[in-house]
Amino acid sequence: MRDHVLLIEAPQSVERAQAVLGAIREVAGDKPVRYVVPTHYHFDHSGGLRAAVAAGATVVTTAGNRAFVERLAAAPHVLRPDALSRNPKKPLIETFSGKRVFTDGTHTVELIDVGPTPHVDEILVAYLPREKLVFVADLFGIPAEGPIPPAGATAREFAQKLKTLGPVERIAPGHGRLGTLEELTSAVSKPEPAVP
Repeated sequence: MRDHVLLIEAPQSVERAQAVLGAIREVAGDKPVRYVVPTHYHFDHSGGLRAAVAAGATVVTTAGNRAFVERLAAAPHVLRPDALSRNPKKPLIETFSGKRVFTDGTHTVELIDVGPTPHVDEILVAYLPREKLVFVADLFGIPAEGPIPPAGATAREFAQKLKTLGPVERIAPGHGRLGTLEELTSAVSKPEPAVP
């Protein structure tokens, strides 16, 4: 955004999140990370929230994940104190249902709760209408190399929900390489894998 950063995901661990925050400073200069958005509560998407909270970011999430964020921020870290342990504070949390839009007049990011899914009950995607791009975690993975396998139940359901967002050309998965709507459509058109 023009005067701040909206961070989607606080991945894996406090150490990883600190590295991400450092990289943001290199690119965005002194713009503060005002918001951090974990797409869902799994550790690889929220394990670094403590670092973002310590840095003053407001956590934007669904109502069902509020208690999780509060517990995560309040958890004592005695053996390996982190910035939040050294300077404890309650997390700033904004919750929403349905859709939350961020805009600075030029750039727009829409957060949309596409849950429930077979993966988790509440999960967010970030849709950038101008770029016709959606960021999605764990609902549709695109391997870094090789062909995309047939879509399972979760990706098939995501493909249906994607139709309600607006025009999408590119898909940025939380895991894997950048892909296209055509690749998702192709994966959905293949026979669903058999469950052993």
